[in-house]
Amino acid sequence: MSESSSSAPAPAGQRSHDPDVLQGTCADTLGLVVAPTTGRFEPATVAGRIRAGDLLGHITGGRGRADEVRSPVDARLKDLLVRPRQLVRRGQALAWLEVSPA
Repeated sequence: MSESSSSAPAPAGQRSHDPDVLQGTCADTLGLVVAPTTGRFEPATVAGRIRAGDLLGHITGGRGRADEVRSPVDARLKDLLVRPRQLVRRGQALAWLEVSPA
């Protein structure tokens, strides 16, 4: 058998993570904030521009647990994707951000 050609696309799990691939797409400026745990989402009163690390809300759970949800990047908070007090699962998208240019 011969080796595969370098021009053939790599399997999905082996694709390059080159950020230049995203330039010019919505992924170039889109950011999602996801739930770190399962529980009820309690949003903070936040609007407009936010900085990396700003508190966006809490996920409340049993026994008084309240896990912080923070912005991963400098951005503009565009909208929440869940309602206040909605039950969310770990990894579920909570808000979408318009990422600030570098």
